[in-house]
Amino acid sequence: MSNHETNVPETNVPETNVPETNVSETNTVAAPVVANVPGPSVPQSTAAPSTSVRPLPIVILQSVIARDQAGPRGRARGTLNGISFSLPTGVFAFVGAPEDGTIALVDVLSGARAPSRGHVQVVGASPERSSRLRARMGVLSPEPSLPSARSVAELVTTALAARGQTQGRATDVLSAFGLDYLARRLPQSLSFAETRAVELALALSTPSPVLVVLYEPLVDVAINLLGVVRERIQQLANEGACVVVTTSSPTDARSLSDEIFVLQRGSVIRDVSIAAAQNVPMLVAWVRPADPDHGLAPIRRLAQALADRSEVSSVAWSDAAWQSAQAAELRLSGSDLDACALALADAATEVGAVVEAITPASPGLTRLRAAAEAAESLRRASAQSRLAGTNVLGRGGVR
Repeated sequence: MSNHETNVPETNVPETNVPETNVSETNTVAAPVVANVPGPSVPQSTAAPSTSVRPLPIVILQSVIARDQAGPRGRARGTLNGISFSLPTGVFAFVGAPEDGTIALVDVLSGARAPSRGHVQVVGASPERSSRLRARMGVLSPEPSLPSARSVAELVTTALAARGQTQGRATDVLSAFGLDYLARRLPQSLSFAETRAVELALALSTPSPVLVVLYEPLVDVAINLLGVVRERIQQLANEGACVVVTTSSPTDARSLSDEIFVLQRGSVIRDVSIAAAQNVPMLVAWVRPADPDHGLAPIRRLAQALADRSEVSSVAWSDAAWQSAQAAELRLSGSDLDACALALADAATEVGAVVEAITPASPGLTRLRAAAEAAESLRRASAQSRLAGTNVLGRGGVR
């Protein structure tokens, strides 16, 4: 693969920040104490959100220390090191690897395992102790855990009955995600991705859930309708649920939620902006010549034409084997991605190129971790300067 780059003077890009969520290291907000989880109502604010009133938290973790058992012979693969936060209604993505504690977080939130220390509460009850609470939680685990049955349809019916849905139909659950073709299959004949797909369908069909916990919901699931998955996740949040997603993909996190946090070595780093981690907004486009006989010449002309556009700060392209030898991947940077996309469309028409696909680029996990560390260091320095009574960073450097 060959790489080509055309440099254009950089433009200043304003930093964007993810809206702050009630996540802190010393959170002392108390949730309503609920011994048993009754009826369909969920403790939450009925007033419109304002700058002074926050929705009541659904999930509260206080000084939680926990470890998973996902390593060889049940050893820990990742840990949580005294994390505290609270989450209200909405969709919240935690980005990290299993070694950072993503599996351990799913375990304590879903009730699969109690924390070694600290407290986990979901609407005032312990998910590990309360079976009534777990009946109102949807969970996609790292390793699928489904009841034994003679068919997938029977398996789903059993799972529905276990959470009190005696009138539920297995076909409705499966067909909503394009999985009805699995209904007559033997559960033991399912692949790993198919089993996860069935568990995901069950999780997203939980009636009036208070909490939905999803481990990598867009990875290793045999569902072609991932758009339906995204829509259903947002629908559950709109109806009052707290949806927690753990993923190692910043791209998946951004596609599912605007509230994104980084799990790093067992600690939660808050207020991390994917746009800030990326530094400059970028588009990735896959293009080809309109006439295959012209080879890659139109792509070269396209890159040069874009370099001359004021909307585009830089252009890079590489030969791509994703479709044919006469295709290329373009990467465009600019302060306004919509303007960049329009410039690409105009230039492609002028030079005789076809844009096959276009999507915003996302930083990798390593880059997001670096941005998270920088944000946390700035926050600590700012706090220390306030304690000392001296603003050592200047007005522009303190949030």
